[in-house]
Amino acid sequence: MDLNYKQFFEVMPAYLTILDRDLRVIQANQRFRKDFGDFEGRYCYEINRHRKEPCQNCPAARTFQDGLRHGIEEQFKKVNGQEVALIVYTTAIRNEAGEITAVLKMATDITEIKLLQNQLRESRERYLHLFEEVPCYITIQDRDLRIVEANRRFREDFGGVVGSKCYQVYMHRSEECVPCAVKETFQDGQVHQTEEVVTARSGEQMNVLVSTAPIRSAEGQIKSVIEMSTDISPIRQLQSQLTSLGLVISSISHGIK
Repeated sequence: MDLNYKQFFEVMPAYLTILDRDLRVIQANQRFRKDFGDFEGRYCYEINRHRKEPCQNCPAARTFQDGLRHGIEEQFKKVNGQEVALIVYTTAIRNEAGEITAVLKMATDITEIKLLQNQLRESRERYLHLFEEVPCYITIQDRDLRIVEANRRFREDFGGVVGSKCYQVYMHRSEECVPCAVKETFQDGQVHQTEEVVTARSGEQMNVLVSTAPIRSAEGQIKSVIEMSTDISPIRQLQSQLTSLGLVISSISHGIK
């Protein structure tokens, strides 16, 4: 190996190995030797995976067969027992006659990336669970007041509404509500609250307390608005009953006097 290439091979910030047709490691760079130990006369699957037989879908074996570049994501185990996630690429090394004499295998550590991906997936799952199961009606609306997402409770009481205008679904109207809390949030980026009377697909009317809040892009632009509506019909019914009771008591008191 040329001296310049050898220096490059040694200091590459990835695991580099050269394999023969039997998948024996015949050369390895400094980083590989440090994390995976002695390689002399050993098979790659023996070093990387602590196996006694070749891995299924081995990219190096495929490169020997077809001469093409192959990639795969794998779990390797270091000499200290730590498992790392790697993205592996293989490429053919040919002689002057064009024959494949060896395969260069490059593996890049993506353990931290996989950890972040797992954390992101878990966060999304928690968000989705909260979004779906929260005991109120939630929709996400665009600037045209179209519903782009709705939670389970909303879908159950108002139907499959994605793509519909909120006032069509909530109010069974053909025109926007005035004033509209969602529009106001799009305009000023503030939280707004209002009380509305909405009609479920069953025909039942209910009083809801509506709160809106902006959803912003990474650049800080408002891309949509979340609308949360809480059914306060029992409270309004109780207030009405208390008012009626107050009128009755007032009437009785007046009669006694």
